[in-house]
Amino acid sequence: MSDGARTAAAPSTVVGLGATGRRLLRALEVPIALAVLASLWQALSVAVGNRTLVPSPMQVVSAWLQLLEGDLRNDVLASLIHLGIGYTLGVATGLALAALTARFAIVESIVDPAVELLRPISAIAWIPIAILMFGVSGKVPVFLIFYASLFPIFVNTVAGVKQVDERLMRAASVLGASPRLILTHVVLPSALPYVLAGARLSLGVAWMAMVAAELTGADAGLGWRLFWYQEFFAMDKVMAVILTIGVLGYVFDTLLRRLQARITRWSPDSAIDAT
Repeated sequence: MSDGARTAAAPSTVVGLGATGRRLLRALEVPIALAVLASLWQALSVAVGNRTLVPSPMQVVSAWLQLLEGDLRNDVLASLIHLGIGYTLGVATGLALAALTARFAIVESIVDPAVELLRPISAIAWIPIAILMFGVSGKVPVFLIFYASLFPIFVNTVAGVKQVDERLMRAASVLGASPRLILTHVVLPSALPYVLAGARLSLGVAWMAMVAAELTGADAGLGWRLFWYQEFFAMDKVMAVILTIGVLGYVFDTLLRRLQARITRWSPDSAIDAT
C-alpha cells in the first residue's frame, strides 16, 4: 500500500466507531442532551430567582404528573385527532398532485406556479381566515395542518420523480415492461427516499401548525391548553404542556425516521440510521 493510501485510510480507522459504537452513542445521546438541558434550565431558574415566572425542572415534572391525572390525556387525544386527519389529507393530496404533475405537463404548468406562490405563506397567516370560515372549532387546526403538510411532500415527491434515471425507464420499456410495471419497479423505488423525507418534513411543519392553530382557533388540544394555563399564569403547567409537545414531536419524528430507514435499507444513509 502506498503512503497516500495509508494516509487516506488512517482517519477512518481512528474516527470510525463501528456498529456497536454507533448504537452506544445513539443510546446515550438523548439522556446526555436531557441532562444538559435540565442543568441549564435549573441554573436559569436559580438566576432569575422567581419560581413562579421560571419554575424549576422538578416543579414542572410535578405539574406534569398532576396534569397526567387530569386533562392532559384528553388534550393529547384531541391534538392527535387534529394531526391525524389534517396530516393524512395533506400528504394524500400532495402525493396525488405530485403524481399528476410528473405525468402531465399541462398540470405542472398550472400547479407548480400555484404551489410556489402559496408555499412561502405560513400556515399561521391563515388563522384569521380559518376562524372566519370554520369558527373556533377543531376544523381550524385540521385545515391548517392540511395546508402546512401539503407542500413539503409535494415538492419532495416531484423532485424524486424527476431525478429518476431515464435510461432505466427506457431499458425497462425495451425489455417489455408495461407503464404500470415501470412505475412500481423503477420510478417508485428510486423516488421513495425523497417521498419519505418529504413525509418527515410535512410531519414537522404540521405539528408546529397544529399548536399554533390550537392556541387561537380550537376548543381542545395541547395548544388550547397552553393558552388556558397562560391565562391563569400557571407557568409550571405551561412548561409541562410545552415539554409534552416537544416529547411527542420527537417520538413521532423518531418513529418516522426508523420507518424510513427500514423501508429504504438499500440506501447508504438509511443503513447508517438503522444501526
